[in-house]
Amino acid sequence: MVASAKNGEKRAEILAATIRILVRDGLAETTTRKIASEAGVNQAMLRYYFGGKDDLLFAVLQEMMRLTGEIARASAPVAPTLRATIVESMSAFWASVEAEPELQIIQYELTLYALRSPEAAWLAREQYAGYAAVVEQIVRETEARTGETCAIPADEIARYIVGGLDGLILQFISDRNVERAQRDLRNLIAAAVALAEGCAEPERLADESSETRREARS
Repeated sequence: MVASAKNGEKRAEILAATIRILVRDGLAETTTRKIASEAGVNQAMLRYYFGGKDDLLFAVLQEMMRLTGEIARASAPVAPTLRATIVESMSAFWASVEAEPELQIIQYELTLYALRSPEAAWLAREQYAGYAAVVEQIVRETEARTGETCAIPADEIARYIVGGLDGLILQFISDRNVERAQRDLRNLIAAAVALAEGCAEPERLADESSETRREARS
C-alpha cells in the first residue's frame, strides 16, 4: 500500500513537471531529457512509470482533462435559479482561462497530437464528452435543486456551452484581447440563458433558414 502511494505521488510529480515544460517550451521542444531533469528523475524512471514519450503526453492530456473538469465543477455555484447558475459558472470558469491561458494552448496542442495518433484519437472524443458531461450534471443538479426545467435537453445545452467556450478560448489565446473576450463571453452567456429559458427557438430558426435556402435556389 505504501509503495503504491509513493508510485502515485511520483507519477503526479512527473505529470506536473511535464506540464511545466510544455507551458515553458511548447510541445515541439519538449523532450524526455527536459522532463526527467525537471522532475528530478532519470529517463529510465520515466519509462518505468509511463512507457514511451507518447504515453506520457497522453497521460498529461488525461490529467489536464481531469483538472479542467475539477475547475468546471468548482466554478458551479449553489445558485437559486438556472439562469444564475449559467451566468455565474460560465463567468467563473472564464476567469480560470484568463488566469492561465498557456494551459489552454497546451491542451489544444495535446488534443491535436492525440487526434493524429490512431491509438489515442479516443482521448479527444473522451475529452469533449467529459466536459459536456460535467456541464450536463451541473444543469441537472440545478434543475433538481430549484424545480426549474431547462427548455432544451440538458445534454444539448451542455454541448452548446462547451462548444461556445471552446471557440472563445481559441480566439483569446490567439489574441489576448481581454475586453473583447469578456464582451463576447457576455453574449455567449446571454444566448445560453435564452436557450435554457426558452426565449430562443432553435427549431423555428432552423426551419426559417431552410426556407430561405430553398427560396434562394428557386
